[in-house]
Amino acid sequence: MIGSFGQVVFRASAGQVMTFDGFTRSREADFAEHAVAQNAIRLQHVGQGLDEVSFSIKLSDSLGIDVENEIGRLREMLDQGGASPLLLGGKVQGHFVLTKVEEAWSVVDNKGRVRRAKVKLTLREFV
Repeated sequence: MIGSFGQVVFRASAGQVMTFDGFTRSREADFAEHAVAQNAIRLQHVGQGLDEVSFSIKLSDSLGIDVENEIGRLREMLDQGGASPLLLGGKVQGHFVLTKVEEAWSVVDNKGRVRRAKVKLTLREFV
């Protein structure tokens, strides 16, 4: 196992391949602005902002993945709004909520079933 986010398990084996690419993580600091008469605004550091993570997953039935099932699982996670640990290489990267799912279907068969798709996930830190 490469890692996981909630029910989504990233893996590469003889029977199944479900990995991610384009992983980015951003972190910001929060500042308050204070107006000072006849001077420049002053900033005050008020704390750390929440981390945001995004990455894409390639789903393909030729790689042993039930594409529609995985997309359904991601939609359900988004709708439920629960926090889950993000694990990579056996290390917890933090607890996150899924805030956005973008689907790009690249192959749909003659019965309307999605056979290949790329899904971009956006996660926000949950503390």
